[in-house]
Amino acid sequence: MLVNNVKASLDKLNILLEWFTENKVTFNEEAIEVVTYKKARRSAGKSNIISLGGFGIVARRDLFDEEPLVIIPKTAVLSAATGALANLLEDEQIKGTLGLHMTVMYEMAQERQSPWYGYLQSLPEFADVPLLWDAESRKWLQGTDVGVWLDRDGISLKKDFELLQSIVAKYPSVFVSGDTIQWDSFTCFLKVASLASSRAFSVDVHRGSSMVPFADLFNHLTNGENVHIESEEMVCPLCGEAFGCEHMEGLEQAEEESESEEEEPHGVNNDDDDNNNDGGNGWEDDSEQESSDEEEDPGEELPLLVNEAGEPVAEDTHIHKKKSKDKENEDKEEEEEKLIDTLDIVVFTPCKANAEIFNTYGKHSSAALLHRYGFCDTNNPFDSVSLDKQEVLQVFSTLVSEKRTEDVGKVMSLFADIFEPCHRAKGFEDEGDEEDEEDEEDEEGYFDEEDVPMMESDDSDNEIGEEKMQVTFSIDAPGHPDLNLAALLVLGLTEESVFVQATESESIFCHYFPLMRRFWAAFQDKLDAGASIQAAYREASKTNKVVKKSTAATVCRAVSALAERRLAQLADDNTVLGQQPTDKSQLILLARWKAAQMLRQNERNVLKHCVKLYRNAANKLA
Repeated sequence: MLVNNVKASLDKLNILLEWFTENKVTFNEEAIEVVTYKKARRSAGKSNIISLGGFGIVARRDLFDEEPLVIIPKTAVLSAATGALANLLEDEQIKGTLGLHMTVMYEMAQERQSPWYGYLQSLPEFADVPLLWDAESRKWLQGTDVGVWLDRDGISLKKDFELLQSIVAKYPSVFVSGDTIQWDSFTCFLKVASLASSRAFSVDVHRGSSMVPFADLFNHLTNGENVHIESEEMVCPLCGEAFGCEHMEGLEQAEEESESEEEEPHGVNNDDDDNNNDGGNGWEDDSEQESSDEEEDPGEELPLLVNEAGEPVAEDTHIHKKKSKDKENEDKEEEEEKLIDTLDIVVFTPCKANAEIFNTYGKHSSAALLHRYGFCDTNNPFDSVSLDKQEVLQVFSTLVSEKRTEDVGKVMSLFADIFEPCHRAKGFEDEGDEEDEEDEEDEEGYFDEEDVPMMESDDSDNEIGEEKMQVTFSIDAPGHPDLNLAALLVLGLTEESVFVQATESESIFCHYFPLMRRFWAAFQDKLDAGASIQAAYREASKTNKVVKKSTAATVCRAVSALAERRLAQLADDNTVLGQQPTDKSQLILLARWKAAQMLRQNERNVLKHCVKLYRNAANKLA
């Protein structure tokens, strides 16, 4: 069985490499090698390949910083905007990931007739994400973030599938089921969705979320990536051209004309207006036209041109040279277009010979990685545990009046757009004036991530869109409340006069809320740097005197209580996980159990650290 799996993988790899050649996907064969794995290595923590015969990229020699490894033409990318269904999807207004899922399904259904067959045949049947786990395996995720998200996934994807069925019924000659794809099968839809969601990259504003051949051969390692993928994102949103397309030229021309009209002084007529004046009658234009006609009198021999030496040169020779020069310029422009119209995989961190080369799928928590990609890492600095609105309000109800708790709930609803995920990043600095600080927060202080990613549904669905806007908070590694949660706790637990003043209008709220976030970011940074509780509070208060010590103590007590409540939901691992599977023939089952165990441990570590740290902080600041 193992021999057959390895042989099948090698056959798939050979077809894939041939497809790369045909589609001008090039890689430095002297520097890297595409390999198949003959044994599962996930348990060693060195690879995220959990199925036998999976692919990976290995260095043939030492790799150096900024060394280019792979060039992928965007023509090789598979996206909803460039696949065979592009026009149909546009007519039916199918957007988002559903468009990509349908595109991949359609191309798979075409089998060898698809331009992407050589690539698609190399993919596994599905990605073993929790969405596809059986009921028994899902029990291992009880109390984790993934366990909560799976319920939402089922609702969202069923809505997508219902929409798909209406499109299939409308175009029966287009969506024909076969051995590979059954359009009326929800299971088939989920398998393709798992592949597309786990392998998709955001390419540019035209293609959006896309399947990128070769890029998905690199496996993920949190905070240990060796390569980055570089691409020109700002292309024409209509046709995808990097530059020189008629859409962008028309837009630029319209903008220039608009700017010209705005800059033209009042009371000054342009040339067209002058020509239409009654006094002018256009005599000058008529004269110029007559002169032009006389210069090219039919039958008259034109004078010879001369070169730099003063020697006569036939006009056709001059024209030939001009055309030659134009051809050189065109070739140069085409070469520039080729450079821009590609995705380039470049070394980001040097890699030793014979080592696996890793990419990163983003700064995701263990739950987000397992949910979308089917694995999670140990010692993940981006770990977090989610808290919903109701969990936060329950803690408020134990610390403040019922009316204040209701008012806090109203604030969450009223300013929902302000409560987008806001996590503290390493090296947060509070510098510059307020206007610049917001930009710096995006670039340096905070990172926004899809830590609650769905196996994503179509954004055009209003109900799903509203569900995505639900306010969520988190406890982030090593054990801090996210900045929005900390700021909300400060606001909700402060004196009545301050609460009323800060929430009386959106403008005032938008002024005070970032100040509270900055205070807590500074407080957390000092704690992580080894400062005592008292010293961390003093340092944070130097630049942001917005939080009284008594309020900070109450906030710390609330954070500890939130983490304790969330920790209780995880329950005991022995009860939930039971015994480790021992059947060696069930490698997938074993991989699921270990992934669930790792997720539970990672979330428990974050919550335990939070309880200990903030309980101590509450006592010290009281």
